[in-house]
Amino acid sequence: MGKRRWETPVMVVCRRSGQMLLVATTEEALNMLLTAWPVSTGKAFFQALQACADVDSGLRTPHEARDCFIAAAREAGIPIEAALTG
Repeated sequence: MGKRRWETPVMVVCRRSGQMLLVATTEEALNMLLTAWPVSTGKAFFQALQACADVDSGLRTPHEARDCFIAAAREAGIPIEAALTG
């Protein structure tokens, strides 16, 4: 999967450590969803997984993957800091 850099990164707060993690690419988002996400259920979670995979195959844009990642974080109750992009 290509890096597919986002125009504006998303800061995610890890609940266990309190550490702020910067997610700046579709690849980083997919990796976090697959390996460090606190839940593996929910409509937004599955949409984010699909959107990240679709970016690599050219079916979706990195911006769409970012929006889906933010929705999944909100669904899971994960604190984030994300500036809006155009």
